[in-house]
Amino acid sequence: MQLLASRTYPFIDSDSLEERQARDSFFRTDNGAFVLHLSSSHTSNDGDRLLWLSGRSALIWINNSTEDFGAEWE
Repeated sequence: MQLLASRTYPFIDSDSLEERQARDSFFRTDNGAFVLHLSSSHTSNDGDRLLWLSGRSALIWINNSTEDFGAEWE
């Protein structure tokens, strides 16, 4: 697996209204699939996620503007 890109960005935790940090790590597997690892400093159960992306979704993610960072969490 190869790391292609990584982003760290702030977000506001809806429960505590505190600023936290999230990190998206974008990988390509040996067989050509794309994986997006989402992690945050939030302490709830949904602090980490893995998303398998199609080629089209991978291109959209890599070209997101800073306003769109974190859209995958929704």
